[in-house]
Amino acid sequence: MDYTKKIERKGKKVKGDWLFPFFVFISVMFLPCTAFSNNVVIENVSLINQDTGADTYDIQFDVSWDNSWYIDGAPTLIANWDAAWVFAKYSVYNSGTSTWGEWKHCKLSATDGNHTAPSGSQIDTGTTGGVGMGIFIYRSAAGTGSVNWDDAAVEWDYGVEIADSDNVKVKVFAVEMVYIPTGNFYVGDTDCNNDGNIMLNAGCGGGVQISTTITAALCTEANSYDQNIECTGGDSTGTFCIDGDGGFDLGCDGIENASFPTGYNAFYIMKYEVTQEQYVDFLNTLTGTQQTLRASADTAGNFLNDDDTTTDPQNRGGMRCRTAPSGATPGSYGNDLNDDLTYNDTADGQWIAANWLSWMDGAAYADWAGLRPFTELELEKAARGGQAVVNDEYACGSSNGPDGAYTFTNAGAANESISVNYEADPECNQVDSTSDGTNDGPLRVGIFADSDSTRAESGGSYYGVMELSGNLWERSVTIGRTEGRNVFAGTHGDGLINASGNADNSDWPGYDGDDVTGATGSGYRGGTWINSSTNARVSYRSSGAYASTSRSGNNGFRAVRTSP
Repeated sequence: MDYTKKIERKGKKVKGDWLFPFFVFISVMFLPCTAFSNNVVIENVSLINQDTGADTYDIQFDVSWDNSWYIDGAPTLIANWDAAWVFAKYSVYNSGTSTWGEWKHCKLSATDGNHTAPSGSQIDTGTTGGVGMGIFIYRSAAGTGSVNWDDAAVEWDYGVEIADSDNVKVKVFAVEMVYIPTGNFYVGDTDCNNDGNIMLNAGCGGGVQISTTITAALCTEANSYDQNIECTGGDSTGTFCIDGDGGFDLGCDGIENASFPTGYNAFYIMKYEVTQEQYVDFLNTLTGTQQTLRASADTAGNFLNDDDTTTDPQNRGGMRCRTAPSGATPGSYGNDLNDDLTYNDTADGQWIAANWLSWMDGAAYADWAGLRPFTELELEKAARGGQAVVNDEYACGSSNGPDGAYTFTNAGAANESISVNYEADPECNQVDSTSDGTNDGPLRVGIFADSDSTRAESGGSYYGVMELSGNLWERSVTIGRTEGRNVFAGTHGDGLINASGNADNSDWPGYDGDDVTGATGSGYRGGTWINSSTNARVSYRSSGAYASTSRSGNNGFRAVRTSP
């Protein structure tokens, strides 16, 4: 949904300089307000407090979302919070050609104190190369429930690329995130019978603790994708170990990369998988050339799929090309799950997890949003926290998966929900082939969660991350190949993808010397709606180093950012 208005700044004198009229079109991208999850809302955006000497403007906005929390005593390994990652894009009007320029990332002040946090909130700035990419806004004291903060503001250093007399459009985006605290945690499983390639210690039991340094060998069972990282029984031959300082204290094969994000240090992870509306918003800020690469459909009327031939939605993928891109001239995209050519209406699936994404699509989204991919070690920490390993556990902390099919109501709507639920039973609620009922694709993100749900009922992780088990495959950076563990340094996106439409971080899996065009060094974790619940176990990684570049109705994406 768009909110647009035009503001005219009359000429005035600021710090001795006359300011020519500055026209601003402000377009705010957000998810409509609902009583459910995945509903962060940005409203009432304006530009205030212009300083023509420093070339800065404050981008002011209101922000709200439901089911927020800040646990007393945070941050500790057992206490955390949720937040919104807020960032902005702008486009400059070219009066000579009467066209709008490419969307670019608003570069913010790197100083927290230059931004305005409303009462009850606090702000941390996420920087890349000394430039503010966005801010995390979250509670300043313990509490739960909805938050609604008016008159938050971020300082935009517009003078880097914009003159005072330029006409600009601004879009503000927000993504719900969960803070994962610093501290020791465990990876793997309690034994070697998980029927899937898992992480384990040399004795095949109890999992392995990850800390600033590793005191026990971390091994993986061999599969078709890992690079000969194998251990059998108590034999340390071929074991794989990591060390927080990049050393080889155990004298075995390991991560030759001190910057590899092991998960020990704090980070933020998206509370939900990227939604179909979020991916459409991303596409609608790209050039036509970039859109053609990042969306399988570049023919008007076709749906995103694995090619440009689909005229009806597949596997609940409702993202559709409205107008075709032509060369560098962008087209437009919308949500139309009910296939009625009325876009973005109440049953068009905007809130469903975005499928039909490749690794390259997800990497481009992360780069554009100022985020990064996560490692499979970080995934396991986000799932189980610092708790000891539970045999064959799911992200909800139990080894009991759903035992029957779900059915759901209000398909495609903001209140899409489960109508036959097993909340009275100890099974974890999650979307996989044993629970998908009549649906043939992913469901609304956060579908099991409400203000009263338990961890098992919501299917949430220890820290409150949704759908880490089931719904769509999570694409992570693998420890199973050197292209992942020895290359990935955890760099963040700079808010811009390259002219072709690719991410261009040189340490990210799939980088070919110019940009991310492949997937080697990535893998699949967490299971999906079409597979059995076994695949949704936290430790299950039979495809943990599978470097597929394909788009699929089973594939989604989620991104993270190292904590400031």
